[in-house]
This record gives sequence, C-alpha cells and structure tokens, in this order.
Amino acid sequence: MRMRPRMLTLCLLSALCVAPPVLAQDLKKAVADDIFADHPSMDRNAVVMPAPDAKPVAPFFSERAIGDASVARTADGGWILTGTTLRSGVRHGIELWTSKDGKTWKGWGPAKVSGNGIVLDDVSERYLAPSVTVAGERLHLAFSDKTGCARVATGLAANPGGSFAASPCLVEDASDVSLFVDRDGTGYLLWGGGNIAKLQPGFAQLAEAPRFLKPDQALFARHPPVGKDWPVRTRIGRSGATMFRDGDRYVLAASEVTGRMRTATEDLFMAEGPTPYGPFGMRMLAVPHAGRGSIVRIEGGLAAAYNPKCDDGFALFCEQVGLVPLERAPDGRLRQAASVITEDSAVAARKPLITSETMRDPSVTLGGDGFYYLVGTLDGYGYHKPDGGVKLWRSADLKKWDEVGFIWRWEGMGYDFGKNIAELWAPEIKWVARDRTYYLAFSVMERSVGGKTWLYRSTSGQAEGPYANVTKSYLVKGIDGFPFEDDDGLYFLWGGGSIGRLNAARNGFEGSVRQLVDVDGDHVGYEGNGLIKVNGVYFLTGAEWHGPLRTHGTYDMMYGTSKSLFGPYSQRRMGAPHGGHGTAFADKQGRYWYTMFGNDPTAPWRMKFGLVPIDIGDPASIGVPRIGTARE
Repeated sequence: MRMRPRMLTLCLLSALCVAPPVLAQDLKKAVADDIFADHPSMDRNAVVMPAPDAKPVAPFFSERAIGDASVARTADGGWILTGTTLRSGVRHGIELWTSKDGKTWKGWGPAKVSGNGIVLDDVSERYLAPSVTVAGERLHLAFSDKTGCARVATGLAANPGGSFAASPCLVEDASDVSLFVDRDGTGYLLWGGGNIAKLQPGFAQLAEAPRFLKPDQALFARHPPVGKDWPVRTRIGRSGATMFRDGDRYVLAASEVTGRMRTATEDLFMAEGPTPYGPFGMRMLAVPHAGRGSIVRIEGGLAAAYNPKCDDGFALFCEQVGLVPLERAPDGRLRQAASVITEDSAVAARKPLITSETMRDPSVTLGGDGFYYLVGTLDGYGYHKPDGGVKLWRSADLKKWDEVGFIWRWEGMGYDFGKNIAELWAPEIKWVARDRTYYLAFSVMERSVGGKTWLYRSTSGQAEGPYANVTKSYLVKGIDGFPFEDDDGLYFLWGGGSIGRLNAARNGFEGSVRQLVDVDGDHVGYEGNGLIKVNGVYFLTGAEWHGPLRTHGTYDMMYGTSKSLFGPYSQRRMGAPHGGHGTAFADKQGRYWYTMFGNDPTAPWRMKFGLVPIDIGDPASIGVPRIGTARE
C-alpha cells in the first residue's frame, strides 16, 4: 500500500470548508473563427479553483487496502463501507466496515450472505466491486458472484453482522453492480458503465428489459469542427455506474481511465436527467482521480468517495478511501468543491498571480536591472489587428506584479494582412546579456493562412522599449518564437523544434536551420518550445495534450535533455502537469520556475498568469514538487 505521510487533514466530515465564488471567465469578444470552438478554457469545463484554505483530500478509511470503494450513511449518521479487498488478509465474500464518526472503524469480516448457489464462507467466492445501499431499515449489498451473475442481498442496517438473503441471478455477465433506491422505494439495478433495469418489489427479479444510459443524442446535432475531438456521446463512463438523486434531478456517475497527465487517471464523470432514464446531459468530469463513483450525503451537501488505484501517479494516496465534497458550479453541474484538492502536485494548490485580465502563453525573463518582466497572449485568445498589442508587467519578487503598459502595437510591421483576421499570439520576452538589451518575439495567426513570427529588439536597452523590428517583415513562418542565448551566440527556436543561430545583425540565420528531436526522432512538445541550460545540460521544454485532447485531456509541459544543443534529446517526459506552453527560468536565488496559464479542464485556474515551482535534481530531470513540499 502506498502511503504519503505529508497528507493534511481535510475539514470534511464537519463540512466547515466553504467554497468561495468561482472566478468568471468572461471573454471580451467572440473568437475570430472556429479554431477554438471546442476549447475548454472556460468555467463550464474547469474543475474549480482552490479556495485560499483548500486542503488535500485525506484518507478517512485506511484499515486495509481496498479498491472500488462504496460508502453509505445510516439513519443515525453512521457510515458503512465496502469494496474490493486487496493485498493480504481475507479476500472472499463482501467485507463490511462501519463507523459512528467516520474516524474509528469496526470490521465485520465477510458478510453472511446466503442464497441459491452461494455457500457461506466459500473462499472461492471472490466478489469484485460490491456496493452498499441503505434504504430505511434495510441494508442492501449489490454484487456480481463468481459466475458473473448480478445479485442483491438484503439485511438490516442496524445489524451489518447479521444475515443477508441474496436474490437469484438478476443479470448474467455483469460487473460493477450497484443499487439505486428511489424515494418511493423503487429499486434500480445498475452495472458496467451505465446499464440499468428497474427491479420488482423485493429486488428479487427484473421488472423490465435492461437498457443503457448515455447522453441525449440530440445534444450532438451540431458537429465539432473538423480535426477536433468529438465529445463522448456513447457513455457517461466505462465502469462503476451508480445513481443518486439530488432534489428533482437524477445523477448518473461512472468512472473512466482517461490517460490525462500521461498516467492512469481514473476520473469520475457525471450527467443529470429528470428521470432515472434521462434524457441525460453531456457527461462532465466531476472529480479527478476519484476512481469508482460512490456518492454520500455529508453535513451540508454531497461527497464523492475518493479511492484511486496505485497506477495513478498523481493521486494523493491509493487503495485507501477519502471523501471529496461536491458543489454546484455556476452552470448547475456537480463538481469537486473549492475546499478540497484532489491532485498531488504543486500545481493543483497554486493560485494565479494576475487576475485582472485573461492571459495565455505567459513568458517571464529576469532582466539586467534585477526586475522580472512578463508578457503573454491577452484579450482571450489574442488581440485582433489593429486592437491592442503586447503589454508588459514588472515584478521585483515574483509575487507582486505591476502593469507597465503596452510596449508594442501593430504599426510598422512591414507586412500586409489584407482583410484576413489576424490574432496576436504567444509573445516572448528575453533579456540577452551579450547584447545588453531585450528581445520581443511574437506570432500572428491569420485565418486560413497560418502563423508567422516576428522578432523585435529594444533600442533603449530597457524592457519598456521602444522596440524595432530586426527585419522589414516577419522573421520565420510558424509560431511560438523563443530567443535562447548560449555560450556561442543567440539562437531562435520556433514551431515544434526548429532552431537556427541568429547572425550578428539578428535579422537572419548563420548556417542552416536544424530540427530538435528526441532519440526516437519525435518532437519534444508539438508547440510552445523553450530552452534552458543548467550545469551544461540543455532542457528542451514543450507543450503536449494527453488524454481526450481538448475535451477532458491535460495540456502538460514535457521536456527532454541533451548535453548538445542540437540533441538528440532524451525521450520526452512529464515536467509540469497542466503547464503546457510556458517558460522555464531561474530566479535571483537560483530557484527554477515555470509559467502557466491554465488551459485544460483540470487545471486549478483558467487563462490567468501563474508560476509553478520546478525542481531540477539530477543532471537530466525536471520535476514539480508534491503538494506537501511546494515552496512559496
């Protein structure tokens, strides 16, 4: 069992953690075209920004290793828990634990289940993913027996150590069986990723043919743009389907391993409808890393069981059980509350540093005057020509940032965009010591044309400029320009790894343009590349999507290392989850940071500038501190 002693206590059972209002992401204008029509940088797809006093979810059950946890409450406020028992000890039947306060647990051993074909204490009866449901005085255990038959066993909630009478086989070849009992006493059997069937009174027989629950297909009448991920229309999740009722809404929850963060994240998804059969809305990610869904009532609302598998490299713990309080987002859907953190990385607990306006692709440089300077893509998805330009911020300590104002506007670019809509993207500012001045690179994306990148130089040697174009037009075709100063000169990196050494005039390249790739010939980040050099080792960073791309994936910072500027670089590895397109830099104390703006559904904030601490340990690794060791 993996345990992490740095876990903090979650003020959960007392429900004292109150979530503040969520920051609105009101874009000032419509997107120029359909490039971002399905982009998730908006509150409706965000999980939630942590509250100032947010704490990591902590285990409230750790009596033994357990998976597929199912939790229920009794009428007197007590707790009943079961799941797939793992590792050592008894592993047959359905083990039960109870608690009066959610702190001290009593184990009852395998439940005394009897029924046709079931032999009490038969060690060959290995039940996977059983569930518990309390309905009045009754305690129901739903499970799949060793032959794959779904059954419901019924006993008394007041006597979990007593006998349970099992139904006959209700459904064959079933897994992840659960029971939902509505307010009128009607029972519904659920299994797999969303199968459902109403039960006869007594829960010993189906009352109807099974059906499969999925989002209302009418919601998909409008197709996403070509080349974009399609929203999932065939399911809510792949396993662990369970149902509960919140007011007049029926909520279907199910889990799925999505592959976010380049690890086996098993996330909990939810969808709601007016009846147990729907029609259901689109599925929404409700609790990252939660594992199989189990929803209970706590003081003040609802909570989801948090029971990750050890395959998830960013879960706070594994094979133990915690509870994640839920809240209603501004659009009405359920999601994890702002009072809790569900991811074990320094990123998950951090806050944005500038909230006055939207920002993407932030770039920070430590200037020759000892100040830090910041630029980024503004006005939602970039200023449209002729509006705006590049705005500068300055900081002495990386905490308080003062707005300097616009340091570049569209005039005098030496390029005619005609009637094309042109958006200003990804400005990059860099202090170059050998030239004793600052360089400003930025890209312009034209509809139906593509992107080009310009390079400007401060003629005053000050970050405020004024800036002059190093050429009479754009420097390169492609986007995401990045100046990099090495021992032998100034280089320019752009696109997915193109690099060339700038000439003395900085208006062209000396020698050929090279392509930076890893040992397998692949790019290290398909966009947003940057470079730092630490102790003779080059670190090439870049942005990649993992998981279901823009619908529920993560936009992560990847990196590779090499002792040669031109590589080949090591196979790309995860550097900063949710980091995406940003800039790595060293502060005045020699500590390293990565800029981040929040571009995916599980990032802790959306389209705002923030900083993530990164550790550069051995000569070839970048890592983000875990949540208990993050520095300020």
